[in-house]
Amino acid sequence: MARTASFPLTSCNPAAWIEQISNTSIVEYHLERPINKRLFGVGDISDTREHVQAGRRVETPRLCSSYATASNPLSHRRPLSDQLLLRSSYRHRRSPAAQLFFISFRITHYLNWTASQCSGNSMASTDDDVPRKREELERCPPGHDGRGVALFDLAYALHERFKKEREIDDLNEAITLHRDALELRPVENEEYDRFTSLHNLSVGLSDRYDELETVDDLEEAITLGREALALRPPGHPYRDVFLYNLGHYFWDRFLKKAENRDLEEATQLCRAALELRPLRHPDHSPTLLKDLEELVTLRRAELELYPRGCAEHVAHLHSLACDLRRRFTQTAETCDLEESITLHRAALEQSPPGDFFRSSTLHELALCLSIRHDKHGVANDLEEAVKLRREALQLRPSTHPRLDASLHNLACDLRKMFAKTEAIRDSEESIKLHRAALGRRPPDHSARSSTLRELALCLSIRHDKHGVADDLEEAIKLGREALELCPSTHPGHDASLHNLACDLRRMYAKTEAICDLEESIKLHRAALERRPTDHPARSSTLHELALCLSIGHDKHMVADDLEEAVKLGREALELSPPGHPDRGTCFQNLARDLRKRFMQNAATGDLEESIALLRPALELRPIRHPDRSSALHELALCLSHRHDKHGVADDLEKAILHGREALQLYPPGLHAVDNLRALANYHRARFQSQHVTIDLNEAITCYQHILRFHSHDHPDCALSLHDLAQCLTDRCRQCTAASDLDDAITLEQEALQL
Repeated sequence: MARTASFPLTSCNPAAWIEQISNTSIVEYHLERPINKRLFGVGDISDTREHVQAGRRVETPRLCSSYATASNPLSHRRPLSDQLLLRSSYRHRRSPAAQLFFISFRITHYLNWTASQCSGNSMASTDDDVPRKREELERCPPGHDGRGVALFDLAYALHERFKKEREIDDLNEAITLHRDALELRPVENEEYDRFTSLHNLSVGLSDRYDELETVDDLEEAITLGREALALRPPGHPYRDVFLYNLGHYFWDRFLKKAENRDLEEATQLCRAALELRPLRHPDHSPTLLKDLEELVTLRRAELELYPRGCAEHVAHLHSLACDLRRRFTQTAETCDLEESITLHRAALEQSPPGDFFRSSTLHELALCLSIRHDKHGVANDLEEAVKLRREALQLRPSTHPRLDASLHNLACDLRKMFAKTEAIRDSEESIKLHRAALGRRPPDHSARSSTLRELALCLSIRHDKHGVADDLEEAIKLGREALELCPSTHPGHDASLHNLACDLRRMYAKTEAICDLEESIKLHRAALERRPTDHPARSSTLHELALCLSIGHDKHMVADDLEEAVKLGREALELSPPGHPDRGTCFQNLARDLRKRFMQNAATGDLEESIALLRPALELRPIRHPDRSSALHELALCLSHRHDKHGVADDLEKAILHGREALQLYPPGLHAVDNLRALANYHRARFQSQHVTIDLNEAITCYQHILRFHSHDHPDCALSLHDLAQCLTDRCRQCTAASDLDDAITLEQEALQL
C-alpha cells in the first residue's frame, strides 16, 4: 500500500486544525505504530518523528514488529498509550474530534517510546540470506551439534524476509523452525540459549496474531513470554524490554476479550518497565520536552471539543492534568502543577463513586498534592493527599492487582506526615502499610526494592525517635536487600546506597564498630558518584558523607578526614539555597567541622565563620524544631571558645544562656550528657573570673546529673568524678565547708579505682 501525500498542520489554532483535517481526502488509517528504526539500529529517528509531528495524515503499510537475536535481544516495543489504536483499519471519514485525538495519540506514542527506549547493537544484515541459511541447515541433520543454531538462524532470516515482503508462509515456517530449535534447548545455560528461542518464538506468534488474529497464537505468546521473563530476573540489563513485551501481549488479549485482569496486568508490567528507564537514563530522548509541549497543546484542543456534559469530558480533563504534571517534572514550572491540581479536582467532582476514572483521579490528585507539599511545605496539601489516598485504597479490594501500590503510596505520605507532626500513630500506620505492601511484592516484583527502602526509612525514623535497637537492625537488613535488588543500572540504586549508609552510621553511633562507619563512608562515596551536581539529592549525600568523615576524625584524629568534611560541607551548602529543606543542617554541620578545625590549628577565622554560620542555622530552627537544641549547643561551644581566646565576658554569658536553653529543649536521658557537661564547664569558667558561688553550685548540680546517667564502666565516668571533686574542692575553699572536702576526697579515690 503506497504512502499518500502528507501535510503538516500549519496553524496553532485548533479550529484551523479541524478544518484542515476535515477537508482532507478519505484515506485508510492503519494505526499500527510506526517502527522506530533508531531503536533497532537501522535508519534514523526521522521516520518515526514524521508520524508524530503535528498531525500528518499518512497511509502506511502494516509494519511488522522488530525481532530479537541472541546478540541483540531487542524486541518490538509498542507504547501502551498507543494500544487503543492498534490493529484497527477504518475506511470512513473520521469526525474532527476523533482525528485530533489520533494526532495526540501519535505524540503520546512517541513520548512513551522516548521514555522507555533501550540501547542495543545493530540488527542483522538486510540482505535476503534465506537460501544460505537453508544450506547451513541441510549440513546439520538431526543429531548434529550445530542443528539448534542452524534452525534458529533460518527462522530468523525467514522472519526478516516476512517483515519486508509480508508473505505469511515465511512467518509460518519461521515459527515452526523456532519450535524445533526450542526443543533442542531444554534448559537455559551457556550451551543451550533457551531464552532466545522462547523470546523469538513469542514475538513470531504475536506477529502472526497481528496478521490473522488467531487467539491461540496470542495465548501461546503469553505463556512463552512469561517463561522468557523468568529467565531475565531483576538486575538484568534487558529486563525492561521483556516486561514491556509481555505487557503488550496482555494488552492485545484485553482488546480481544475485554477482561479487566488483562488490562491490569498489562499496566503493571509496563509500569515496571518504565521504572527501569528513568528520565536521567542516557537513552532518554533530548526532544522529550518539545514533544510534551506539543502534546499539552493538543490535549487542550481535545478538551475544547468535549465540553462539560460530554461523556468523554472527564477522560480529557484527566489526560490533560496528567500531562501537565509530567511537564512540571521536566520544567519545575509551578503553574503546570497548579493547573494539574485544578483539572484533577474538576475531574473528581464529575466522577461519582463507582466511576471508572475516580480511582486513577484520586491517585493522580494525591500525587500532585504530595509533590506540591514537598516543594512548598504546605501542611494542608499533605493532609488532603492522605485523605485521597485512603479513599483510593478503599476502592481497591484485597484481590485488586494494584492494591500494593495504594498501600505503598499511602504509607509514604503518612511517613511525610509524621515528619511534620511527630504523631506516632502516623509512623506506626506507615510501617504497618509498608509491611502489607511488602507482603504483596514478592522477591521478583519490580517495585519490591522501593517498598523495602521506604520501610527501612520508617524503621530508622522510629529508631531515632524511640531508640529501639531492633528497628535499626531491621532497617539495615531491609536496606541490604533493597540494594541487592537495585543493581548499578537501577534508578533506585543511589537512594539505596545512601539510605543504607545513613543507617550504618547510626549503628556505629550505638556500637562504635568501626566496620560500620567504614562501610557507611564507602557507600556514601558510591552514592555521590551517581548523584551529579544537578541531582536534587546530591547535597544530602554530601553532608552525610561529611558527617561520617567528621565522626571518623573524632575517632582517629586524621586531619585529612576533617579537611575533606569541610570541603564537602561547603559544596553541600552551595547546593542548598534559601528554601531548601537541608539548608539549616548544612549550616550547622559545616559550622561544627570548622569549630573542630579551630580546635586543631587555632585559626580564628574558622571560629568566626562557625559562629556566623550558626546564627542563620538557628533562624531556620524555631522553638519546636527537633534540631534547635543541637544548634544552640554548638553555638554555645563556639562562643565559649572565643571567650577563652579573647576573654570577652559577653561571649560567656551568651554561652550559658544558649546552653541552658539547649538543655531545656533536650529530653532527659543519656543524650543530654554533652549539654550538661558543656553547661557545667561554662559555669566553672565564669566562677573562675567572677568568683560567684552560685556558678559552682550550678556546675556541681550538672556533674551530679551526669553521674546518674554514667555507669561505673562508662569511659567518661572517671573524668566526671574528677570534675565534680574539683568543684567541691573549690567550693570548700570558698565556703570552708568540711563536708565538701570529704566528698571530694571520696570521689577522687573512686576515680582512681576506675
